Amino acid sequence: MEGGEIVLSKAVDEAVDPIVVHPEEVGELEGSVSLSTPNPWGHGVTGVNLPKYNPSSFPESDRVKIPTSSTFIDHDDLIYRVAVDLKRGRVPMLWGPAGVGKTQLARHIAYLMQVPFERIPLGETSEREDVTGHYELKGASTEWIQSRLARSFTKPGVICIDEWNAAPPAVLHVARPVLDDSAALAVDAYDGRILLKHNHCFIIATGNPDWMPQYAGLLPLSESDADRLSHISVGWPKGEVEAEILLNHIGANDLDKVTAWQLICGLRAWADLRENIDSGSLGITAGTRSLMNFVECLQYHPVREAMAKVYQRMDAQTYSKVEQVLDHHNWARYQNPSALEMCASHPDPVAELMNKMAVESVEEECTPAVCDNCGVDLKPCEECGNGPCGMCDCEC
Repeated sequence: MEGGEIVLSKAVDEAVDPIVVHPEEVGELEGSVSLSTPNPWGHGVTGVNLPKYNPSSFPESDRVKIPTSSTFIDHDDLIYRVAVDLKRGRVPMLWGPAGVGKTQLARHIAYLMQVPFERIPLGETSEREDVTGHYELKGASTEWIQSRLARSFTKPGVICIDEWNAAPPAVLHVARPVLDDSAALAVDAYDGRILLKHNHCFIIATGNPDWMPQYAGLLPLSESDADRLSHISVGWPKGEVEAEILLNHIGANDLDKVTAWQLICGLRAWADLRENIDSGSLGITAGTRSLMNFVECLQYHPVREAMAKVYQRMDAQTYSKVEQVLDHHNWARYQNPSALEMCASHPDPVAELMNKMAVESVEEECTPAVCDNCGVDLKPCEECGNGPCGMCDCEC
């Protein structure tokens, strides 16, 4: 009180700058990996270099995330196209149906660079906390738990954000800064701290095409998000690429009961399924992943049961169409050699398999099996899904 007047003093808080979290000094750079492609403007090749790390230089918590092997087989120059985007500081958005290898491609990039791989799946139930972090009650106090995305943001590595376009708009709004040139992520839900992205932290996004009928319900990306991304289409692999993937999978898992002819029929059946998908008559997925699952099931089950393991998850009418595609092929035509035997006896088993596919006409493949006794055409056995294969009692 001064001179009979009451003076009210108001404390004015000084503005406090947010905490800036700089990139961590972790991992030892030991060189680079060169990725090239035939020069589209002339002779020779054009290429880019990405950093390569010494995996043993990372702490154990990061080292266990470094892929030690990769089964991805490149096609359509996908590795080079992704590497170019990473080199120029953009986020590649891999568009494609389920099971074509989008996530495997991102993991393969991490394998080439020998850096930790972090997969962040998004979906309709994702929340803002999945991007930055959340408070967790521990005893009588609360503790801030940083998200996996935020923890990986300041270190060398590859972050794969799966199904980017499946997340709610509120989540994408929080995640949008990871697409910007600013390379910073603000953790407003905590204390406003700003995380600075490591120069060798590479982000790859994936998404299923919202314009395909089987992905109805997905919202298209906003124009602002789409404009920040670099878009790459990942389609069905070519026949020889898929054949190599299957043969590698059979060899790695010792699937000695799968015949080479079953592989040919499987490749043809999946080609037929994809034609139906592309024409809009089937609203399912028929990626390489589902084909690998089917081929693996052939080791233990007859054809129809193997197909049921993969596709009996839909309405009866749709599954009936899948069965029609299956029955179009005579799976029991040849019992030998097994796929493993073919790999052991031929220097280039992929070329041999593709040659068999070319020689055997569709008309010959679809010739129905006949009964040895009466010559009547036999329908596939309801028990095993094959013709007269000796696995069951097929009657005339």
